[in-house]
Amino acid sequence: MGIRVCVIWLLVLMTIAPTGSDWLTCGNIPGCNCKWSSGKKTASCSSLGLKTPPELESDIQVLDLHGNPLETLGKDAFLRVNMINLQKVNLSSTCLRTLHSNAFNHLRILIELDLSQNELTQLSPDLFKATERLRVLILNDNPLTTLVAEQFPPLRYLKKLEISRCKLRSVSSFAFTNLRALESVNIQQNYLTHLHQSTFNLPLMNTLSLSDNPWYCDCGLREFHDWFVSSNLGNEEVLCLGPESKANISWSALKREDFFCSPSVLTSPTVIRTEVGADISFGCFVRGDPKPVVTWSLNRADVFNNIENGEITIHRYDIDNFNEYTDYYLNKSSQWVNISISNITNDLAGEWKCSAKSSVGDASTYLTILLPKARTARTATARVVPDYSAFFLIAGSMLAMTGVGFVSAYICWKTRRRRIPPSRSFTDQEKKLLDSSLAASCDRASGDMSLSYGFEMLDRSMSLDSEDNRCLEPVQITVEGPPGSFPPPPAEFALPAPYGNIFISVQVSGHNDEYPDLLGGGTTLPRRNTTCFLKSTYDNMGPRITAAGSSTWSLPGANDKNTVKENLLTTPLSNFSTEFTAL
Repeated sequence: MGIRVCVIWLLVLMTIAPTGSDWLTCGNIPGCNCKWSSGKKTASCSSLGLKTPPELESDIQVLDLHGNPLETLGKDAFLRVNMINLQKVNLSSTCLRTLHSNAFNHLRILIELDLSQNELTQLSPDLFKATERLRVLILNDNPLTTLVAEQFPPLRYLKKLEISRCKLRSVSSFAFTNLRALESVNIQQNYLTHLHQSTFNLPLMNTLSLSDNPWYCDCGLREFHDWFVSSNLGNEEVLCLGPESKANISWSALKREDFFCSPSVLTSPTVIRTEVGADISFGCFVRGDPKPVVTWSLNRADVFNNIENGEITIHRYDIDNFNEYTDYYLNKSSQWVNISISNITNDLAGEWKCSAKSSVGDASTYLTILLPKARTARTATARVVPDYSAFFLIAGSMLAMTGVGFVSAYICWKTRRRRIPPSRSFTDQEKKLLDSSLAASCDRASGDMSLSYGFEMLDRSMSLDSEDNRCLEPVQITVEGPPGSFPPPPAEFALPAPYGNIFISVQVSGHNDEYPDLLGGGTTLPRRNTTCFLKSTYDNMGPRITAAGSSTWSLPGANDKNTVKENLLTTPLSNFSTEFTAL
Protein backbone atom coordinates (compact mmCIF):
# COMPACT_ATOMS: atom_id res chain seq x y z
CA MET A 1 0.00 0.00 0.00
CA GLY A 2 2.81 2.38 0.86
CA ILE A 3 4.62 1.60 -2.37
CA ARG A 4 1.49 2.40 -4.37
CA VAL A 5 1.11 5.80 -2.68
CA CYS A 6 4.72 6.67 -3.40
CA VAL A 7 4.30 5.78 -7.03
CA ILE A 8 1.25 8.01 -7.32
CA TRP A 9 3.06 11.00 -5.79
CA LEU A 10 5.99 10.40 -8.08
CA LEU A 11 3.74 10.50 -11.11
CA VAL A 12 2.16 13.69 -9.91
CA LEU A 13 5.51 15.35 -9.41
CA MET A 14 6.65 14.23 -12.83
CA THR A 15 3.51 15.70 -14.35
CA ILE A 16 3.89 19.11 -12.80
CA ALA A 17 7.63 19.35 -12.84
CA PRO A 18 8.00 20.41 -16.50
CA THR A 19 5.60 23.30 -16.09
CA GLY A 20 6.58 24.33 -12.60
CA SER A 21 9.29 26.65 -13.69
CA ASP A 22 7.14 28.35 -16.35
CA TRP A 23 4.36 29.82 -14.19
CA LEU A 24 6.79 30.78 -11.43
CA THR A 25 8.51 33.22 -13.79
CA CYS A 26 5.25 35.27 -14.07
CA GLY A 27 5.90 35.79 -17.78
CA ASN A 28 9.10 37.66 -16.89
CA ILE A 29 7.04 40.72 -15.94
CA PRO A 30 9.09 42.92 -13.60
CA GLY A 31 7.38 43.28 -10.23
CA CYS A 32 5.04 40.30 -10.63
CA ASN A 33 5.42 37.63 -7.94
CA CYS A 34 4.14 34.14 -8.67
CA LYS A 35 4.00 31.58 -5.87
CA TRP A 36 1.92 28.94 -4.17
CA SER A 37 -0.55 30.44 -1.69
CA SER A 38 -3.20 28.45 0.19
CA GLY A 39 -2.63 25.57 -2.21
CA LYS A 40 -3.26 27.73 -5.31
CA LYS A 41 -1.00 29.19 -7.98
CA THR A 42 -1.04 32.86 -7.21
CA ALA A 43 0.27 35.78 -9.26
CA SER A 44 0.57 39.09 -7.41
CA CYS A 45 1.05 41.97 -9.87
CA SER A 46 -0.30 44.87 -7.82
CA SER A 47 0.58 48.56 -8.37
CA LEU A 48 2.74 48.03 -11.44
CA GLY A 49 1.04 50.62 -13.69
CA LEU A 50 -0.54 47.94 -15.88
CA LYS A 51 -3.24 49.15 -18.30
CA THR A 52 -4.46 45.65 -19.26
CA PRO A 53 -4.35 42.19 -17.62
CA PRO A 54 -0.84 40.69 -18.01
CA GLU A 55 -0.08 37.64 -20.15
CA LEU A 56 0.72 34.86 -17.67
CA GLU A 57 0.54 31.12 -17.76
CA SER A 58 -2.94 29.75 -18.25
CA ASP A 59 -2.74 27.64 -15.07
CA ILE A 60 -2.65 30.71 -12.77
CA GLN A 61 -5.57 30.38 -10.34
CA VAL A 62 -5.36 33.56 -8.28
CA LEU A 63 -4.61 36.96 -9.87
CA ASP A 64 -4.09 40.14 -7.87
CA LEU A 65 -4.11 43.34 -9.96
CA HIS A 66 -4.82 45.70 -7.09
CA GLY A 67 -3.67 49.30 -7.66
CA ASN A 68 -3.16 49.16 -11.42
CA PRO A 69 -4.82 51.90 -13.55
CA LEU A 70 -6.84 49.59 -15.77
CA GLU A 71 -9.76 52.08 -16.15
CA THR A 72 -11.73 49.72 -18.41
CA LEU A 73 -12.15 46.06 -19.28
CA GLY A 74 -13.22 45.21 -22.77
CA LYS A 75 -14.86 42.14 -24.20
CA ASP A 76 -13.12 38.83 -23.31
CA ALA A 77 -10.50 40.74 -21.32
CA PHE A 78 -9.07 37.55 -19.69
CA LEU A 79 -9.70 35.21 -22.58
CA ARG A 80 -7.35 37.29 -24.72
CA VAL A 81 -4.43 36.57 -22.38
CA ASN A 82 -5.41 32.88 -22.10
CA MET A 83 -6.21 33.06 -18.39
CA ILE A 84 -9.46 31.16 -18.19
CA ASN A 85 -8.61 29.05 -15.12
CA LEU A 86 -8.83 31.93 -12.69
CA GLN A 87 -10.67 31.24 -9.46
CA LYS A 88 -10.04 34.51 -7.63
CA VAL A 89 -9.49 37.93 -9.19
CA ASN A 90 -8.74 41.10 -7.24
CA LEU A 91 -9.51 44.23 -9.30
CA SER A 92 -9.89 46.66 -6.39
CA SER A 93 -8.58 50.24 -6.79
CA THR A 94 -7.96 49.80 -10.50
CA CYS A 95 -9.79 53.02 -11.57
CA LEU A 96 -12.40 51.00 -13.42
CA ARG A 97 -15.11 53.17 -14.96
CA THR A 98 -16.64 50.84 -17.50
CA LEU A 99 -16.98 47.10 -17.77
CA HIS A 100 -18.08 45.38 -20.94
CA SER A 101 -21.00 43.04 -20.34
CA ASN A 102 -18.79 40.18 -21.64
CA ALA A 103 -15.61 41.20 -19.86
CA PHE A 104 -15.59 37.99 -17.74
CA ASN A 105 -16.48 35.55 -20.48
CA HIS A 106 -15.19 31.96 -20.10
CA LEU A 107 -14.26 32.43 -16.42
CA ARG A 108 -16.51 29.54 -15.55
CA ILE A 109 -14.69 28.49 -12.38
CA LEU A 110 -14.36 31.99 -10.96
CA ILE A 111 -15.60 31.90 -7.36
CA GLU A 112 -14.50 35.25 -5.96
CA LEU A 113 -14.39 38.72 -7.60
CA ASP A 114 -13.38 41.97 -5.92
CA LEU A 115 -14.39 45.18 -7.76
CA SER A 116 -14.29 47.51 -4.75
CA GLN A 117 -12.95 51.07 -4.64
CA ASN A 118 -13.52 51.81 -8.29
CA GLU A 119 -15.62 54.35 -10.21
CA LEU A 120 -18.44 52.16 -11.47
CA THR A 121 -21.74 54.06 -11.69
CA GLN A 122 -23.81 51.22 -13.13
CA LEU A 123 -23.64 47.50 -13.77
CA SER A 124 -25.02 45.62 -16.72
CA PRO A 125 -27.46 42.87 -15.64
CA ASP A 126 -25.50 40.53 -17.95
CA LEU A 127 -22.09 41.35 -16.49
CA PHE A 128 -21.82 38.19 -14.38
CA LYS A 129 -23.76 35.76 -16.55
CA ALA A 130 -20.56 33.85 -17.51
CA THR A 131 -19.40 33.52 -13.89
CA GLU A 132 -22.09 31.10 -12.86
CA ARG A 133 -19.96 29.58 -10.05
CA LEU A 134 -19.36 32.93 -8.39
CA ARG A 135 -19.66 32.74 -4.60
CA VAL A 136 -18.33 36.07 -3.34
CA LEU A 137 -18.92 39.43 -5.03
CA ILE A 138 -17.50 42.63 -3.53
CA LEU A 139 -18.75 45.99 -4.91
CA ASN A 140 -17.95 48.29 -2.00
CA ASP A 141 -17.02 51.95 -2.55
CA ASN A 142 -18.41 52.41 -6.03
CA PRO A 143 -20.72 55.34 -6.91
CA LEU A 144 -23.67 53.07 -7.66
CA THR A 145 -26.97 54.87 -7.05
CA THR A 146 -29.56 52.37 -8.23
CA LEU A 147 -30.04 48.62 -8.38
CA VAL A 148 -32.72 47.75 -10.91
CA ALA A 149 -34.96 44.71 -11.09
CA GLU A 150 -32.96 41.54 -11.75
CA GLN A 151 -29.76 43.44 -11.40
CA PHE A 152 -27.89 40.15 -11.14
CA PRO A 153 -28.28 37.10 -13.41
CA PRO A 154 -29.04 33.68 -11.88
CA LEU A 155 -26.03 32.92 -9.71
CA ARG A 156 -26.88 29.70 -7.95
CA TYR A 157 -23.76 29.70 -5.79
CA LEU A 158 -23.45 33.34 -4.77
CA LYS A 159 -23.53 33.48 -0.99
CA LYS A 160 -21.93 36.79 -0.05
CA LEU A 161 -22.62 40.24 -1.51
CA GLU A 162 -20.88 43.42 -0.36
CA ILE A 163 -22.48 46.75 -1.45
CA SER A 164 -21.49 49.17 1.33
CA ARG A 165 -20.60 52.84 0.77
CA CYS A 166 -22.04 52.80 -2.74
CA LYS A 167 -24.35 55.87 -2.57
CA LEU A 168 -27.39 53.70 -3.16
CA ARG A 169 -30.67 55.61 -3.09
CA SER A 170 -33.00 53.14 -4.71
CA VAL A 171 -33.06 49.35 -4.67
CA SER A 172 -35.73 47.51 -6.58
CA SER A 173 -37.67 44.91 -4.64
CA PHE A 174 -36.68 42.47 -7.42
CA ALA A 175 -32.98 43.37 -7.56
CA PHE A 176 -31.85 40.11 -5.82
CA THR A 177 -34.59 37.81 -7.00
CA ASN A 178 -32.11 35.62 -8.97
CA LEU A 179 -29.76 35.17 -6.02
CA ARG A 180 -31.56 32.33 -4.30
CA ALA A 181 -28.42 31.11 -2.51
CA LEU A 182 -27.59 34.51 -1.05
CA GLU A 183 -26.84 34.28 2.68
CA SER A 184 -25.11 37.55 3.61
CA VAL A 185 -25.64 41.09 2.34
CA ASN A 186 -23.79 44.17 3.56
CA ILE A 187 -25.58 47.35 2.45
CA GLN A 188 -24.30 49.74 5.11
CA GLN A 189 -23.52 53.44 4.69
CA ASN A 190 -25.69 54.18 1.69
CA TYR A 191 -28.52 56.69 1.16
CA LEU A 192 -31.49 54.38 1.62
CA THR A 193 -34.66 55.70 3.28
CA HIS A 194 -37.22 52.99 2.40
CA LEU A 195 -37.16 49.37 1.25
CA HIS A 196 -39.91 46.97 0.29
CA GLN A 197 -40.44 44.11 2.70
CA SER A 198 -39.68 41.51 0.00
CA THR A 199 -36.36 43.02 -1.15
CA PHE A 200 -34.24 40.56 0.84
CA ASN A 201 -36.88 37.95 1.42
CA LEU A 202 -34.59 35.13 0.25
CA PRO A 203 -34.73 31.53 1.53
CA LEU A 204 -31.12 31.30 2.82
CA MET A 205 -30.61 34.88 4.03
CA ASN A 206 -29.12 34.92 7.53
CA THR A 207 -27.15 38.19 7.74
CA LEU A 208 -28.25 41.65 6.62
CA SER A 209 -26.33 44.81 7.57
CA LEU A 210 -28.41 48.00 7.25
CA SER A 211 -26.78 50.51 9.60
CA ASP A 212 -25.74 54.05 8.76
CA ASN A 213 -28.49 54.70 6.25
CA PRO A 214 -30.88 57.70 6.58
CA TRP A 215 -33.92 55.54 7.31
CA TYR A 216 -37.17 57.52 7.38
CA CYS A 217 -39.37 55.72 9.84
CA ASP A 218 -42.88 56.47 8.55
CA CYS A 219 -45.61 54.32 7.06
CA GLY A 220 -43.46 53.64 3.98
CA LEU A 221 -40.98 51.67 6.08
CA ARG A 222 -43.48 49.91 8.31
CA GLU A 223 -43.65 46.60 6.44
CA PHE A 224 -39.91 46.30 5.92
CA HIS A 225 -39.25 47.08 9.58
CA ASP A 226 -41.69 44.38 10.67
CA TRP A 227 -40.05 41.84 8.36
CA PHE A 228 -36.49 42.70 9.46
CA VAL A 229 -37.29 42.60 13.18
CA SER A 230 -39.13 39.28 12.89
CA SER A 231 -36.40 37.69 10.69
CA ASN A 232 -33.56 38.13 13.22
CA LEU A 233 -31.09 38.80 10.43
CA GLY A 234 -28.61 40.73 12.51
CA ASN A 235 -27.70 41.98 15.93
CA GLU A 236 -26.54 45.47 14.87
CA GLU A 237 -28.39 48.61 15.93
CA VAL A 238 -30.32 50.36 13.16
CA LEU A 239 -31.45 53.94 13.86
CA CYS A 240 -34.08 56.22 12.37
CA LEU A 241 -33.02 59.54 10.90
CA GLY A 242 -36.52 60.96 10.41
CA PRO A 243 -39.13 62.18 10.96
CA GLU A 244 -37.92 64.51 13.66
CA SER A 245 -40.03 62.86 16.34
CA LYS A 246 -38.22 59.54 15.76
CA ALA A 247 -34.70 60.75 15.02
CA ASN A 248 -31.95 58.53 16.51
CA ILE A 249 -34.46 55.99 17.84
CA SER A 250 -33.50 52.34 17.37
CA TRP A 251 -35.70 50.10 15.24
CA SER A 252 -35.89 47.65 18.07
CA ALA A 253 -37.63 50.26 20.25
CA LEU A 254 -40.38 51.00 17.72
CA LYS A 255 -43.65 49.19 17.21
CA ARG A 256 -45.77 48.83 14.13
CA GLU A 257 -48.14 51.64 15.06
CA ASP A 258 -45.19 53.98 15.41
CA PHE A 259 -44.64 53.87 11.67
CA PHE A 260 -47.36 56.22 10.42
CA CYS A 261 -47.73 59.05 7.93
CA SER A 262 -49.32 62.31 8.95
CA PRO A 263 -51.97 63.66 6.53
CA SER A 264 -50.89 65.90 3.69
CA VAL A 265 -53.18 67.94 1.43
CA LEU A 266 -52.52 69.57 -1.93
CA THR A 267 -54.78 71.55 -4.23
CA SER A 268 -54.09 73.16 -7.58
CA PRO A 269 -54.83 75.82 -8.62
CA THR A 270 -55.26 77.88 -5.49
CA VAL A 271 -57.36 80.63 -7.16
CA ILE A 272 -60.27 80.18 -9.60
CA ARG A 273 -61.75 83.16 -11.48
CA THR A 274 -65.12 82.54 -13.08
CA GLU A 275 -68.50 84.17 -13.79
CA VAL A 276 -71.94 83.82 -12.29
CA GLY A 277 -73.81 80.87 -13.78
CA ALA A 278 -70.70 78.96 -14.87
CA ASP A 279 -69.92 75.31 -14.12
CA ILE A 280 -66.61 74.60 -12.40
CA SER A 281 -64.75 71.69 -10.78
CA PHE A 282 -61.88 71.57 -8.32
CA GLY A 283 -60.46 69.21 -5.75
CA CYS A 284 -57.68 68.28 -3.34
CA PHE A 285 -55.20 65.40 -3.23
CA VAL A 286 -54.85 63.80 0.20
CA ARG A 287 -52.37 61.27 1.54
CA GLY A 288 -51.83 59.78 4.96
CA ASP A 289 -51.63 56.49 6.85
CA PRO A 290 -53.88 55.77 8.62
CA LYS A 291 -56.24 57.01 5.95
CA PRO A 292 -57.55 60.47 6.87
CA VAL A 293 -61.10 61.81 6.68
CA VAL A 294 -61.48 64.63 4.15
CA THR A 295 -64.00 67.49 4.32
CA TRP A 296 -64.64 70.69 2.36
CA SER A 297 -65.88 73.92 3.93
CA LEU A 298 -66.87 77.37 2.67
CA ASN A 299 -66.44 80.34 4.96
CA ARG A 300 -66.07 77.95 7.94
CA ALA A 301 -69.27 76.05 7.09
CA ASP A 302 -69.07 72.42 5.96
CA VAL A 303 -70.18 71.80 2.39
CA PHE A 304 -72.43 68.90 1.43
CA ASN A 305 -74.16 67.82 -1.75
CA ASN A 306 -76.95 69.97 -3.19
CA ILE A 307 -76.80 72.96 -0.88
CA GLU A 308 -78.92 76.04 -1.46
CA ASN A 309 -78.11 78.57 -4.18
CA GLY A 310 -76.35 76.02 -6.28
CA GLU A 311 -75.88 72.35 -7.03
CA ILE A 312 -72.75 70.83 -5.51
CA THR A 313 -71.51 67.27 -5.97
CA ILE A 314 -68.60 65.79 -4.04
CA HIS A 315 -66.62 62.98 -5.68
CA ARG A 316 -64.11 60.71 -3.93
CA TYR A 317 -61.50 58.76 -5.86
CA ASP A 318 -59.18 56.29 -4.17
CA ILE A 319 -56.02 55.00 -5.77
CA ASP A 320 -57.07 51.61 -7.11
CA ASN A 321 -54.14 50.81 -9.37
CA PHE A 322 -51.41 51.11 -6.77
CA ASN A 323 -48.40 48.87 -7.37
CA GLU A 324 -46.60 48.27 -4.11
CA TYR A 325 -43.45 47.16 -5.92
CA THR A 326 -43.05 50.24 -8.07
CA ASP A 327 -45.00 53.03 -6.33
CA TYR A 328 -43.96 54.72 -3.15
CA TYR A 329 -45.78 53.10 -0.28
CA LEU A 330 -47.31 56.35 0.94
CA ASN A 331 -49.31 56.59 -2.30
CA LYS A 332 -51.25 53.49 -1.22
CA SER A 333 -53.46 55.70 0.94
CA SER A 334 -53.83 58.52 -1.60
CA GLN A 335 -57.25 59.85 -2.58
CA TRP A 336 -58.84 62.68 -4.55
CA VAL A 337 -61.83 64.55 -3.12
CA ASN A 338 -63.30 66.73 -5.87
CA ILE A 339 -66.21 69.18 -6.00
CA SER A 340 -68.35 70.00 -9.05
CA ILE A 341 -70.56 73.11 -9.01
CA SER A 342 -73.19 73.89 -11.63
CA ASN A 343 -74.72 77.34 -12.02
CA ILE A 344 -72.43 78.98 -9.52
CA THR A 345 -73.75 82.03 -7.66
CA ASN A 346 -72.22 84.84 -5.64
CA ASP A 347 -72.99 82.92 -2.47
CA LEU A 348 -70.42 80.29 -3.44
CA ALA A 349 -67.62 82.76 -3.99
CA GLY A 350 -64.98 83.09 -1.33
CA GLU A 351 -62.44 80.89 0.45
CA TRP A 352 -62.82 77.12 0.31
CA LYS A 353 -60.94 74.88 2.69
CA CYS A 354 -59.97 71.21 2.24
CA SER A 355 -59.19 69.48 5.54
CA ALA A 356 -57.75 66.03 6.21
CA LYS A 357 -57.72 64.53 9.68
CA SER A 358 -56.58 61.21 11.13
CA SER A 359 -55.52 59.78 14.47
CA VAL A 360 -51.95 60.93 13.93
CA GLY A 361 -52.57 64.50 12.79
CA ASP A 362 -54.39 66.83 10.43
CA ALA A 363 -53.63 69.11 7.49
CA SER A 364 -55.51 71.60 5.32
CA THR A 365 -55.22 73.75 2.23
CA TYR A 366 -57.21 76.65 0.76
CA LEU A 367 -58.73 77.57 -2.58
CA THR A 368 -60.34 80.90 -3.49
CA ILE A 369 -63.19 81.41 -5.98
CA LEU A 370 -63.50 84.94 -7.40
CA LEU A 371 -66.62 86.25 -9.19
CA PRO A 372 -66.92 89.71 -10.80
CA LYS A 373 -69.04 92.16 -8.82
CA ALA A 374 -72.40 93.13 -10.31
CA ARG A 375 -72.59 96.65 -11.69
CA THR A 376 -75.18 98.90 -9.98
CA ALA A 377 -76.33 102.45 -10.75
CA ARG A 378 -74.64 105.00 -8.63
CA THR A 379 -75.15 108.69 -8.07
CA ALA A 380 -72.83 110.65 -10.24
CA THR A 381 -70.24 112.47 -8.26
CA ALA A 382 -68.33 115.52 -9.33
CA ARG A 383 -64.83 114.90 -10.38
CA VAL A 384 -62.25 116.79 -8.48
CA VAL A 385 -60.06 118.82 -10.75
CA PRO A 386 -56.44 118.03 -10.09
CA ASP A 387 -54.53 120.82 -8.42
CA TYR A 388 -51.98 122.04 -10.94
CA SER A 389 -51.25 125.33 -9.17
CA ALA A 390 -47.78 124.29 -8.14
CA PHE A 391 -46.99 123.17 -11.68
CA PHE A 392 -48.20 126.44 -13.21
CA LEU A 393 -46.34 128.45 -10.59
CA ILE A 394 -43.05 126.76 -11.40
CA ALA A 395 -43.66 126.96 -15.16
CA GLY A 396 -44.57 130.67 -14.93
CA SER A 397 -41.46 131.42 -12.91
CA MET A 398 -39.26 129.70 -15.44
CA LEU A 399 -40.93 131.54 -18.34
CA ALA A 400 -40.57 134.89 -16.55
CA MET A 401 -36.89 134.30 -15.91
CA THR A 402 -36.41 133.30 -19.54
CA GLY A 403 -38.20 136.45 -20.74
CA VAL A 404 -36.11 138.71 -18.51
CA GLY A 405 -33.00 137.11 -19.88
CA PHE A 406 -34.09 137.66 -23.48
CA VAL A 407 -35.04 141.30 -22.82
CA SER A 408 -31.72 141.98 -21.12
CA ALA A 409 -29.82 140.43 -23.97
CA TYR A 410 -31.80 142.45 -26.53
CA ILE A 411 -31.20 145.76 -24.70
CA CYS A 412 -27.50 145.04 -24.42
CA TRP A 413 -27.30 144.12 -28.10
CA LYS A 414 -29.26 147.24 -29.13
CA THR A 415 -27.08 149.51 -27.01
CA ARG A 416 -23.90 148.14 -28.51
CA ARG A 417 -25.32 148.33 -32.02
CA ARG A 418 -25.94 152.10 -31.70
CA ARG A 419 -22.23 152.63 -31.21
CA ILE A 420 -21.43 150.99 -34.55
CA PRO A 421 -22.20 152.97 -37.70
CA PRO A 422 -24.59 151.24 -40.07
CA SER A 423 -23.12 150.00 -43.28
CA ARG A 424 -24.56 149.66 -46.71
CA SER A 425 -23.28 149.58 -50.29
CA PHE A 426 -22.45 152.84 -52.19
CA THR A 427 -23.64 153.76 -55.65
CA ASP A 428 -21.17 153.86 -58.50
CA GLN A 429 -20.84 157.64 -58.16
CA GLU A 430 -20.18 157.32 -54.47
CA LYS A 431 -17.63 154.61 -55.04
CA LYS A 432 -15.79 156.83 -57.49
CA LEU A 433 -15.68 159.54 -54.86
CA LEU A 434 -14.32 157.01 -52.39
CA ASP A 435 -11.60 155.67 -54.65
CA SER A 436 -8.12 155.90 -53.34
CA SER A 437 -4.85 155.12 -54.90
CA LEU A 438 -1.51 154.76 -53.40
CA ALA A 439 1.84 155.37 -54.88
CA ALA A 440 4.57 155.23 -52.38
CA SER A 441 7.78 157.08 -52.49
CA CYS A 442 9.78 156.69 -49.39
CA ASP A 443 12.80 158.77 -50.46
CA ARG A 444 11.20 162.14 -49.82
CA ALA A 445 12.44 163.91 -46.76
CA SER A 446 9.71 166.49 -46.55
CA GLY A 447 6.15 167.11 -47.69
CA ASP A 448 4.84 169.89 -49.80
CA MET A 449 2.88 171.94 -47.33
CA SER A 450 1.93 174.71 -49.82
CA LEU A 451 -0.60 172.72 -51.81
CA SER A 452 -3.94 174.49 -52.40
CA TYR A 453 -5.78 171.57 -50.90
CA GLY A 454 -4.01 171.91 -47.62
CA PHE A 455 -2.51 168.48 -48.15
CA GLU A 456 0.02 167.63 -45.50
CA MET A 457 2.75 165.21 -46.33
CA LEU A 458 5.46 164.02 -44.05
CA ASP A 459 7.66 161.20 -45.02
CA ARG A 460 10.82 159.60 -43.95
CA SER A 461 13.96 159.69 -45.90
CA MET A 462 14.04 156.45 -47.76
CA SER A 463 15.73 155.51 -50.94
CA LEU A 464 13.62 154.46 -53.88
CA ASP A 465 16.06 151.62 -54.40
CA SER A 466 15.30 150.21 -50.93
CA GLU A 467 14.15 146.60 -50.71
CA ASP A 468 11.21 147.63 -48.55
CA ASN A 469 8.54 148.25 -51.18
CA ARG A 470 5.51 147.96 -48.97
CA CYS A 471 4.64 151.67 -49.50
CA LEU A 472 4.74 151.41 -53.28
CA GLU A 473 1.77 149.11 -53.72
CA PRO A 474 -1.41 150.98 -54.76
CA VAL A 475 -4.25 150.54 -52.34
CA GLN A 476 -7.94 151.27 -52.78
CA ILE A 477 -10.34 151.21 -49.82
CA THR A 478 -14.11 151.65 -49.98
CA VAL A 479 -16.06 152.22 -46.78
CA GLU A 480 -19.84 152.06 -46.67
CA GLY A 481 -21.95 154.90 -45.36
CA PRO A 482 -25.18 156.77 -45.93
CA PRO A 483 -25.83 158.19 -49.41
CA GLY A 484 -24.92 161.78 -50.28
CA SER A 485 -22.79 164.01 -52.45
CA PHE A 486 -19.10 163.86 -51.89
CA PRO A 487 -16.30 165.86 -53.60
CA PRO A 488 -13.99 163.94 -55.91
CA PRO A 489 -10.52 163.02 -54.75
CA PRO A 490 -7.87 165.73 -55.16
CA ALA A 491 -5.54 165.78 -58.09
CA GLU A 492 -2.78 164.18 -56.11
CA PHE A 493 -4.78 160.96 -56.10
CA ALA A 494 -5.78 161.15 -59.75
CA LEU A 495 -2.34 161.74 -61.24
CA PRO A 496 0.53 159.33 -61.01
CA ALA A 497 2.81 160.41 -58.23
CA PRO A 498 6.11 159.11 -56.98
CA TYR A 499 4.73 158.95 -53.49
CA GLY A 500 1.97 156.79 -52.08
CA ASN A 501 -1.20 157.90 -50.41
CA ILE A 502 -4.47 156.33 -49.28
CA PHE A 503 -7.60 158.35 -49.81
CA ILE A 504 -10.48 157.29 -47.54
CA SER A 505 -13.85 158.95 -47.51
CA VAL A 506 -16.25 157.77 -44.83
CA GLN A 507 -19.60 159.17 -43.87
CA VAL A 508 -20.84 158.41 -40.38
CA SER A 509 -23.76 159.68 -38.36
CA GLY A 510 -23.17 162.11 -35.59
CA HIS A 511 -22.91 160.92 -32.03
CA ASN A 512 -23.81 163.78 -29.72
CA ASP A 513 -23.57 167.49 -29.23
CA GLU A 514 -20.00 167.33 -28.00
CA TYR A 515 -18.74 166.25 -31.41
CA PRO A 516 -21.24 167.66 -33.91
CA ASP A 517 -21.57 166.48 -37.45
CA LEU A 518 -21.02 169.56 -39.53
CA LEU A 519 -22.47 168.40 -42.86
CA GLY A 520 -24.57 165.48 -41.81
CA GLY A 521 -21.69 163.08 -42.27
CA GLY A 522 -17.95 162.87 -42.27
CA THR A 523 -14.90 160.72 -42.49
CA THR A 524 -12.24 159.63 -40.12
CA LEU A 525 -8.85 159.00 -41.58
CA PRO A 526 -6.82 156.20 -40.07
CA ARG A 527 -3.62 156.75 -38.23
CA ARG A 528 -0.52 157.32 -40.32
CA ASN A 529 1.66 154.38 -41.12
CA THR A 530 4.89 154.98 -39.28
CA THR A 531 6.79 152.79 -41.67
CA CYS A 532 7.37 155.50 -44.24
CA PHE A 533 6.61 158.81 -42.50
CA LEU A 534 7.50 160.72 -39.46
CA LYS A 535 5.22 160.89 -36.51
CA SER A 536 2.11 162.97 -37.08
CA THR A 537 1.49 166.09 -35.15
CA TYR A 538 -2.14 165.10 -34.94
CA ASP A 539 -3.65 162.80 -32.38
CA ASN A 540 -3.52 159.10 -32.87
CA MET A 541 -6.81 159.12 -34.78
CA GLY A 542 -5.65 161.68 -37.36
CA PRO A 543 -7.72 164.59 -38.65
CA ARG A 544 -11.41 164.24 -39.35
CA ILE A 545 -12.42 165.23 -42.87
CA THR A 546 -15.98 166.06 -43.83
CA ALA A 547 -17.49 164.95 -47.10
CA ALA A 548 -17.98 168.61 -48.14
CA GLY A 549 -14.31 169.35 -47.83
CA SER A 550 -14.36 170.93 -44.37
CA SER A 551 -12.20 169.69 -41.59
CA THR A 552 -12.99 169.32 -37.88
CA TRP A 553 -10.44 168.76 -35.19
CA SER A 554 -12.83 167.00 -32.86
CA LEU A 555 -10.10 165.45 -30.82
CA PRO A 556 -11.21 163.40 -27.79
CA GLY A 557 -10.31 165.19 -24.62
CA ALA A 558 -9.68 168.56 -26.28
CA ASN A 559 -8.94 171.38 -23.88
CA ASP A 560 -11.80 173.62 -25.00
CA LYS A 561 -14.49 172.18 -27.11
CA ASN A 562 -16.22 175.50 -27.40
CA THR A 563 -13.16 177.04 -29.01
CA VAL A 564 -13.18 174.34 -31.63
CA LYS A 565 -16.82 174.92 -32.34
CA GLU A 566 -16.33 178.65 -32.65
CA ASN A 567 -13.47 178.25 -35.04
CA LEU A 568 -15.50 175.93 -37.14
CA LEU A 569 -18.49 178.19 -37.21
CA THR A 570 -16.59 181.40 -37.92
CA THR A 571 -14.59 179.97 -40.71
CA PRO A 572 -16.42 180.02 -44.00
CA LEU A 573 -16.89 176.76 -45.81
CA SER A 574 -15.05 178.10 -48.81
CA ASN A 575 -11.92 178.32 -46.78
CA PHE A 576 -12.16 174.65 -45.83
CA SER A 577 -10.42 172.29 -48.04
CA THR A 578 -10.53 168.60 -48.02
CA GLU A 579 -7.56 167.33 -46.07
CA PHE A 580 -5.87 164.05 -46.64
CA THR A 581 -3.33 162.17 -44.73
CA ALA A 582 -0.51 160.32 -46.30
CA LEU A 583 -0.01 156.94 -44.64
